[in-house]
Amino acid sequence: MMGERPKPQGEEPRSEPEIIPPGHAERGTPRMRVFVDTRSTERIYVAKPGPLAIILVILVTGLLSTLMLVLVLGAFLIWLPAVVLFATAALVAGLLRVYFQRAPSRPPRH
Repeated sequence: MMGERPKPQGEEPRSEPEIIPPGHAERGTPRMRVFVDTRSTERIYVAKPGPLAIILVILVTGLLSTLMLVLVLGAFLIWLPAVVLFATAALVAGLLRVYFQRAPSRPPRH
C-alpha cells in the first residue's frame, strides 16, 4: 500500500509490552496503567476501591444531590409568592378595568 511508511532498520521498541495471562490480572495487587508519551513513560497504579471508599462516594453523591435539590426548591419557593402576587394583581386589575369601563345602560331619570 502507498500510505504505509517503511520501518527504519535500526529502531528498536523502547519497551516490551507486559503480557498477563487470563485469570492472573486480579490477584489482590493494584492494577497498573502505562502511558507512553514522546518524551517519557509514566506508570499510574490504580487500586480497587474498598467498601469504605464506596460508602464515601455514595455519601458524597447523596450530599451533593441533596444540596442541589435544596437550591432548586429554594429558588422555586422564593419565586412562587412573587408569581402568585403578580397573577393576582393582574386578575384584580383586569376586573377593575372591566368594572370602571362599563357605560351605564340607561341615562339616569330625574
